[in-house]
Amino acid sequence: MVVANTLIARDIMSINIRGGASVKRWVWRTQFLFAVVITGCTSRPGLVVFAAASLTDAFNELGDSLRRRDPDLRIQFNFAGSPTLAFQIEQGAMADVFASADERWMSAVQDSGYLAGTPTTFVTNRLVVIVPRSNPGQIERLEDLARHGTRIVLAADRVPAGRYARQVLLNLSQRSGFESNFAQRVLADVVSNESNVRSVATKVQLGEADAGIVYVSDVTPAIAARVRRIDIPDADNVIAHYPLALLRRARHPDAGRSFIGLVLSPEGQRVLTRNGFLPRE
Repeated sequence: MVVANTLIARDIMSINIRGGASVKRWVWRTQFLFAVVITGCTSRPGLVVFAAASLTDAFNELGDSLRRRDPDLRIQFNFAGSPTLAFQIEQGAMADVFASADERWMSAVQDSGYLAGTPTTFVTNRLVVIVPRSNPGQIERLEDLARHGTRIVLAADRVPAGRYARQVLLNLSQRSGFESNFAQRVLADVVSNESNVRSVATKVQLGEADAGIVYVSDVTPAIAARVRRIDIPDADNVIAHYPLALLRRARHPDAGRSFIGLVLSPEGQRVLTRNGFLPRE
């Protein structure tokens, strides 16, 4: 922990010395060091699951269920954007299970030789537009997203939710009633590209943006009370496929298989569905 904190502090100093160009490198380095700390500096061994941020509530619930079955089992979750998790794994962070919000980043980890087996799609998801409950941008329909000056927040393009959101905007650009440059106009007003989709939901509910695009599962009961939803037509929406797999360097492969089995079980699927996900196809 001390070593990690020292390295982070040294990188913070480099930001002051070299300016904004080093900020991105510091963020990635900090995320990696955090993963090393939680996976390598624990007093007792335990199952470590790296999972996309959108899985936070559902996986925490499943983790509690697994702990009730085995009170001696310790479970640590590292929730972040899928590209961040893939980067951490490839840089040596120890984990037992990886659950991605798309097949792209799971394939990247697989191609690098870090998976113990074949990934399994365990759930799907879809997107929705959210605006603050007070609706300062006066966004009542999808077409209003292209109004000049609207503050839009999305997940970064590298993040699955960000890539899916941009595809939705392109799909809507081809829809009757939307201008052909709809996507370009919306993207021109993006004020922030977040490292994970949960940050998008947080910024919208806090009123730091007029609108954002998130997964339906991100509109948790707590967030739902503070935002309004604008649904995206099925024909223009994108279905996200979530794969998970056991990692080759897993320290606790049996516990990892138990967690994967729970996720795929009827109980696990009920938990995921209750948290806004769609059944796996």
